[in-house]
Amino acid sequence: MKLFKISVSTPVAVGLVTGLVIGVVAILIISGRVSSSSERVVAYEEVVESIIEQPLEPSKLETPPEEEYDGPQLAQSMPIETKETWLSWMQDNRNDAPAFLGDRWKLAHDFVLSNELKRPEDVRAFLLSPREYFVRSQNKGLEYADTWLPIGYGATITDPDVVAMMTSTLNINPGDKVLEIGTGSGYQSSILCYLTNKVYTIEIIKPLFAETDNLLQALEKSNPAYGAIKRKLGDGYYGWEEYAPFDKIIVTCAVDHIPPPLLKQLSPGGIMVLPLGPPGRQYIMEVKKEVDLDGSITLSRRDVYNGMRVSFIPFRNEAGASYSTSEPVEKPPIPAALSTRQSARED
Repeated sequence: MKLFKISVSTPVAVGLVTGLVIGVVAILIISGRVSSSSERVVAYEEVVESIIEQPLEPSKLETPPEEEYDGPQLAQSMPIETKETWLSWMQDNRNDAPAFLGDRWKLAHDFVLSNELKRPEDVRAFLLSPREYFVRSQNKGLEYADTWLPIGYGATITDPDVVAMMTSTLNINPGDKVLEIGTGSGYQSSILCYLTNKVYTIEIIKPLFAETDNLLQALEKSNPAYGAIKRKLGDGYYGWEEYAPFDKIIVTCAVDHIPPPLLKQLSPGGIMVLPLGPPGRQYIMEVKKEVDLDGSITLSRRDVYNGMRVSFIPFRNEAGASYSTSEPVEKPPIPAALSTRQSARED
């Protein structure tokens, strides 16, 4: 075998060797940092403390990762017949904090009894979603309280029972393409990705988008299904036309009409679930879209809570103005858990 020999002068050789050594050292340092940072799930405070004031780079405003992990398949393998079998499976297969598992099981059990979690698929997705990571630091201790909680920027994380009911109403099947309007804390997305690996979510508040995007990335080591959540910073009123049509659409902010762009992007036979009505007087509505042979559209609506009112933050545009034309009816009530905490502080 003939070897090729390249002759170089001594100074050049020294320079090449020095550059090579520096490069190798740099690679080892970077590799060590990556390895050490990926050994654990990063807590919320650690994820967001350094990004609040930093502007997002244009390349980071929209993150459509590849679908590399099948969340629904994992969910299907999880036993839910008894609390004991579920806990054993979670300990063997997951890295969730054990202290919260009992509370999560109890909420799921309660919502099955109240018919807010209707199918085994919905129960499994709920049980796989660690709400403790999505409740912000100022409300630690209320991770599994059945109430909405503030997450900053005028936004909230929705009551877990309403999240369960809206999720069940969508009747999501593996392979369904689902659009979420209002990423917020990321909790609803975390449930959706265990029902289908085609989840698309939009958030309009830039710093909230940054927080949640970083949080989902940090949690992806323990929850690989989060890698299939496509995330976008933008005005959700206009949907995400690039990926339309969608089989299911969930809106997590209130408006007094069905946004026409979202209705257009909903597939024939598709379902949209949204809080509909004027501020302070909203109802969770299921909207089904049917397209006749002549192209005419028929909509059917159903109040999923049969007259029970809910309170959601307004659906706003990029200027912060509500898309609703109705005047506010009343101020939304303070969650009981927060009201009790406030009273204790005043005492």
